[in-house]
Amino acid sequence: MLICAVVVSTAVAQERTTLPDSLSVGYRHINAVKELSIRRDTAKARHMWSEIIEEDSAYAPALFYLSITDRNREQSLRYAHRAFASDSTNKWYTANYAEQLVSAGKYTRAIPIFRRLMRIDPTNIRSYHALAVIYGYNGMPYSAISILDSAELRIGYNYYLADIKQELLLSTHQYDRAVVEGKRRIDEHPYDIEAITKLADIYAVAGRDSLARATYERAFKLDTTNVQTIVAIADYYSRLGNTTRMLDYEQHLFRSDKLDIDTKMHRLSQYTVDMNFYAANYHRVGGIIRQMAIEYPNNRDVRGVYAQHLIYGGDHGQALEYLLRHLEGDDVQPADFLLVIQLEHYLGLNDQMNRDMARALELFPHDTDLLSLYSYICSERGDYKSAISVLEWALVGVKDDLQRSSLMGNIGDMYHEMGDDKSAFRYYKRALALNEDNALVLNNYAYFLSLLDKNLDEALVMAERAVSLQPNNASYADTYAWVLHRLGRNEEAKRAMRQALTLSSQMDASLLMHYADILWALGEKFMAETYWQKAVERGYDKGLMESHIKDIKSQK
Repeated sequence: MLICAVVVSTAVAQERTTLPDSLSVGYRHINAVKELSIRRDTAKARHMWSEIIEEDSAYAPALFYLSITDRNREQSLRYAHRAFASDSTNKWYTANYAEQLVSAGKYTRAIPIFRRLMRIDPTNIRSYHALAVIYGYNGMPYSAISILDSAELRIGYNYYLADIKQELLLSTHQYDRAVVEGKRRIDEHPYDIEAITKLADIYAVAGRDSLARATYERAFKLDTTNVQTIVAIADYYSRLGNTTRMLDYEQHLFRSDKLDIDTKMHRLSQYTVDMNFYAANYHRVGGIIRQMAIEYPNNRDVRGVYAQHLIYGGDHGQALEYLLRHLEGDDVQPADFLLVIQLEHYLGLNDQMNRDMARALELFPHDTDLLSLYSYICSERGDYKSAISVLEWALVGVKDDLQRSSLMGNIGDMYHEMGDDKSAFRYYKRALALNEDNALVLNNYAYFLSLLDKNLDEALVMAERAVSLQPNNASYADTYAWVLHRLGRNEEAKRAMRQALTLSSQMDASLLMHYADILWALGEKFMAETYWQKAVERGYDKGLMESHIKDIKSQK
């Protein structure tokens, strides 16, 4: 008995000290998982899994983990496919393979894998969701709806799948079913503003305006600060053409601190860019602008919009007083002076304008915009030499070739006004050497050459280039037509000038005169006389026109 007891005890002791096989792939895989999950050493864990699949290329657990930890999308997909191929009954491997296919954009290949996953794991909501999204993306909304219907039969109603289904029903114009889904979502979550707003959207698209308005109002009353709801209601009234109600809700939107200032300014610009709309709704839009000015007193863009609003309403003095207040701060910038000086120039307050310009240039002596404005004011006074000096000073501080080209073009214009076309053309050439696409220089250079009947072929090339760069510019189209006329290509000139007149909303007097000259050259004398008269009616000096007509008639 004693001997047996010793034997048994020894056997038990041997059994207790037996260690697991540290060389088995299962043991090494568990250690790799520990390295990943406990020690967070992804590199070491991946190295261990790589060694495992070198020994056993079909070991699915290692392939699975290599797939989910690989940052290379293609390699990750290859590992996922191998894991799935090794054990296609495993729902984790199947789900990973399907999701990797979606990530790689291989939606068609993902469809049968997701369908297989639905059979393996019929309660997995993600499978239904993914299939519905893929079908919708591939332009198969009815198949997507069918998938979501089957999901409801198998796992019951799901709020988030119902949301997708509602969108698909809406896109396929199944408004009644979309309404049913919308109501079910609200029944599940009575205070879900997004669900209520979406139901209102469906009513609106379906043309059920009374229900749409009532549902929008319900959503708004639940939370009067919800940005998405207010935007939806404002857009709804905009589509109906009810600008009064639309702007009422816009005012609510602009009071919200949940909307950033850039978005507010973008929305506001939509109401001020159309001058007819702006004029018709001046006071309501003005209410929004005043609200912005109060809320963002230090924002330059807002100050500019508010000042322009005052100017548009004829309150020039108030606008100037408002802008002058902001010239006293320590953070004053050139843009603050620009609008003030332009307004003072418009109002004829020359002494005040000169003082503010001097102060601006003292603070910002090399600011290109200020110097360009100063040169323009000098040129308006006929002081072209000073204008040129200012522009040459501006060139000193400019490092950008496009700006340098623009300034040189302006200097060329000043020389032309002084009657020195030789110097003007020299600066135009320098401007174009810096920027061959300077449309203004191309146009002016070509036009002034045509007035001198010099280098007309070169002028035509430049005029064509200017028109190609800015095809909707009436002045450039006029130059192109006029160069053609000076070349004697009057049929082409007539077509080009008609285009220029079409582009000119104001029917500029000089364009009408040019068109009349071209018609006269074509022998259409009655129509030429008619357009000369129209040019005078549009403001062309009558005495100069009579002299011009006399000169033209004397040439024949």
